Amino acid sequence: MKATIENDQVTRNLLMYCYTCEDATFCTTEEECRACWADQGLFDAEVNDGAGETEQFLRMVHM
Repeated sequence: MKATIENDQVTRNLLMYCYTCEDATFCTTEEECRACWADQGLFDAEVNDGAGETEQFLRMVHM
């Protein structure tokens, strides 16, 4: 389940940050994208590690 939430977050970030980025073609892996987001101040891994807890709880409740 955690992988699904992380994938959702990565997908959202790709759409929000990479779609309009002129340098998006240089990021060829997810790790490079995460590093780019962190360099731009758009993604803080420590803060976002627990960001999906509410979403995860709501998904568990509705299953």
